[in-house]
Amino acid sequence: MRRFLIATSLVACFGVACISGDPAQPETLPYSLYSIHEHRGDTRSKQAPARRIGKVKRRYDRSWYPRRGRISPRWTTIVIHHSATETGGAKVFDKHHRQSNGWDELGYHFVIGNGTDTPDGYVEVGSRWYKQKHGAHCKTPDNYYNEHGIGICLVGNFDKTRPTGKQLASLERLVRFLCDVCNIRPKRVTTHGALTHKTRCPGRHFSLPALRRAISTPATVTSIQ
Repeated sequence: MRRFLIATSLVACFGVACISGDPAQPETLPYSLYSIHEHRGDTRSKQAPARRIGKVKRRYDRSWYPRRGRISPRWTTIVIHHSATETGGAKVFDKHHRQSNGWDELGYHFVIGNGTDTPDGYVEVGSRWYKQKHGAHCKTPDNYYNEHGIGICLVGNFDKTRPTGKQLASLERLVRFLCDVCNIRPKRVTTHGALTHKTRCPGRHFSLPALRRAISTPATVTSIQ
């Protein structure tokens, strides 16, 4: 508990080097869209028992499922990040979060590689997801997005370059999976910068509207551009 309290008091940027700066971002959403009042109106409760994953319509990587196949009822949103670094992976970020931030483990739930430390498009599953544990990736005044948001980090600095095609394909599949098993609507898929307005994360070359359109349509080929 003490470590958690320390973690939640840190600055809003929880990536290795999420970019701070001009908060103006054409894809940002008003914070009120995800206000705590709206969340509290959600019929799901943090006190509800974990539910077992039923039959999912599409075939997904079995490594993405949490332990014993049970999903916590806490998840109501998905938050996308970039690492703001050219290289990296879950192991490197975990070390940074422990040594520099004083956290007990990797702050994200998933990391998608760019071909440097891990294969391009490879999805690494963090221990927080396996344990269905709160994140440490998006600090807001009410801390809602750490408590109820699934954090996905794509390796790369998308203020400088675009995500790779394989990263986008993996992101679309992963987000579809999470929306299916957690009953999350596409409009509740968002970005770090859209929530805090204190960072451009995941960068100007990442399109939130494109991701939402992709996961709102039947799965065929990757449609995030």
